[in-house]
Amino acid sequence: MIFLNLGWFLCSFGSSWILGRLGLWNEPAPWYWLGLFAIFLVESWLTYLWAIPVFAVIMGGPISWQSYREKLNCSWGRGFLSSTLVGLFLGFGFLSLRFYFSIQGSSPIWVFVLIGFVVTILVYGVMMVLYLWPLLLFQNPSLGKLFYRSFMVTLGSGPISLFMLLFSLLWLLVFTAVPFFWFILGFTLLFSLYCAALEKHLLRYKITFQDRPWPEVIADIDSERKRGWRDILKPWENR
Repeated sequence: MIFLNLGWFLCSFGSSWILGRLGLWNEPAPWYWLGLFAIFLVESWLTYLWAIPVFAVIMGGPISWQSYREKLNCSWGRGFLSSTLVGLFLGFGFLSLRFYFSIQGSSPIWVFVLIGFVVTILVYGVMMVLYLWPLLLFQNPSLGKLFYRSFMVTLGSGPISLFMLLFSLLWLLVFTAVPFFWFILGFTLLFSLYCAALEKHLLRYKITFQDRPWPEVIADIDSERKRGWRDILKPWENR
């Protein structure tokens, strides 16, 4: 996991540095936002390439070049499209907030209502987004079902998902304060957190196992029941 995280870190920050040297970080307005969107897409694509082997480690599956290539070939298109839609959603949300904050000087009450509404939608959307790739790698649904299932998982686990979001933000602050953590834990730890949490959520609805034989299902249930929510901090163990 440490080596996977190191590769993930080097690719992510290396690509950001290269794109910065190309000037995408310093585009004049309004092209600045297009530059940020392009950087987001590149980072998302590189992130997805590393998320696949991390997911395999978390779920205890085989790790080989053939299995990696099969998983990538069958899911990369939806992974890229979902990242594009997420980027558009986040960009539109933040631009909307920027607009409403710019006109709040006149202090009409409806502006504050709209700001609260947009913030609520953004928070819920971010909670949804964090389940997208684990769901895609776990169940390989169509693009529409991917967003629908992410919406339903977030809706059915609202307080837990909100706590995980706040906990993830706290981790990000710690990693930013101590950058060395990005080398050994940062990316893989955050992604594995949501992979393990997703499995916990799906276990409640008995949709994790699909058409697998019952002995395997029972063995998985017994194994998962031995793991509490505290074990979510070390999701790569006991799998």
